[in-house]
Amino acid sequence: MTSQSQAQKDFAAQGRTPREQLGISDREFLEMGRIGAMYYEQGNLDKARTIFEGLIELDPESSAAHAAFGALLTRTERFTDALKHLTRAIELNPQQIAPYVNRAEIYLRQHRAEEAVANLKEAIALDPHEVDPAANRARAMALGIYQALSRQQRRVHVQTQTST
Repeated sequence: MTSQSQAQKDFAAQGRTPREQLGISDREFLEMGRIGAMYYEQGNLDKARTIFEGLIELDPESSAAHAAFGALLTRTERFTDALKHLTRAIELNPQQIAPYVNRAEIYLRQHRAEEAVANLKEAIALDPHEVDPAANRARAMALGIYQALSRQQRRVHVQTQTST
């Protein structure tokens, strides 16, 4: 995670973000995010990273920027930094679903099943109508965990029966 820059500290002392100081509108900020997302989807992660880091520099309180950068860091397996940004995204906007799902993915890779399941439950609960793609990914992950546990339980049961 990038530490707070001197520019951010100076703007914060004035009670304004760099984005506010520079007069960047919501529309312009969103468009920059879309360009970063386009690079991300195309696999041009260096350009996407530059944009997402720039968005966080411009507005450290942007949950979407932290979520996007966290997703990129997850994809590049920089899990410690990813968790910091995903957690910050959730702190800023607990209704945003994707950061929960990305955190769950990291926790699964780290064999932290309870934390993964808690994040998947949260993501699913935020989407009762089953329309959000990230929440649907959470549902698929939860089903996969259930199926893996069921297979493991059957194996243990079979091994117990054959050893008696």
